[in-house]
Amino acid sequence: MLQLKLKSNRKGKCKRGYTISNKILATRLKNRRKELKMSQRELAEGICKQGQISRLENGEFTPGADFLYALSKKLKVSIDYFFNKQIVEEIDELSEFKKLAQTFITNRNYESLKYIYELESVKVHRLSLVNKFYMEWIKSLIDFYFYGQKEEAVARLEKVLSQLSVTDLTYLQVANTLFNFYYDIEDLESFNEIREKLEYQVNQLKLNTIEELNLSIKFNYNVCRYLWLQNNTEEAITKITDTIKQCKTYRTTYLLADLYLLMGNVSKNFSSKVAVKDYFETAYFLYKLEGNMSMALKIEHYIADIIE
Repeated sequence: MLQLKLKSNRKGKCKRGYTISNKILATRLKNRRKELKMSQRELAEGICKQGQISRLENGEFTPGADFLYALSKKLKVSIDYFFNKQIVEEIDELSEFKKLAQTFITNRNYESLKYIYELESVKVHRLSLVNKFYMEWIKSLIDFYFYGQKEEAVARLEKVLSQLSVTDLTYLQVANTLFNFYYDIEDLESFNEIREKLEYQVNQLKLNTIEELNLSIKFNYNVCRYLWLQNNTEEAITKITDTIKQCKTYRTTYLLADLYLLMGNVSKNFSSKVAVKDYFETAYFLYKLEGNMSMALKIEHYIADIIE
């Protein structure tokens, strides 16, 4: 890459004569960061303070050229990307769909997931290969959890998995789902085989992006649930405790409500009612915070049963 040594003046003009539009810069910086699934903290690391990224994205100041160059390297774009109006941004064709789909998946609202999938699937022939795999993954979730077509869902994901590289994040996402599917259909041979592969690959993740972190937490949660269902109580408690600690270390609430709910379920046969109630109340608070009222209402019943 050509290293540009540009100097900016107070009016935001670079030596080569470019005038940086704060609005274009702010929009493109934010969009590209989200496209790469980076947090502001991750983007700022090694370059500046997080607050400066926040101010940039709000259009509150114009950075110098050296600063811009460092950002462009980290975001894997040319420096022109930030202020050349002729450059067309690469926008994920499913970005809005993915946001909505993730909400429905987290809330286990598979009826709504089916509805938006049917609306979006008419465009599937125009999608990139990666997004076609993503849509196959969504279809498998709907088949398995909404229609109960479990064998079809498993077969679809096995086909997708065979076309992906083991180091690909999409591979880990699909394998993580198959991990659950195999256990639910009691195919324990396939379950144990994929668990070993997943554990190795997940442990290789550097957790530098939100996507990697969420995959790690999701897999760990699945293992916690499996240990509980197998009545491996001590291992389950240790794993749940470690995964809750992971969430707190990385300051994320992703699946934190589910983890506290699981801890309540695991411990209700031997812990005090006060301790179990605390776990359920924490889960209840987190579900309400997420806007997941369906799960919050279910936990209200759990808490009421404990009090009685």
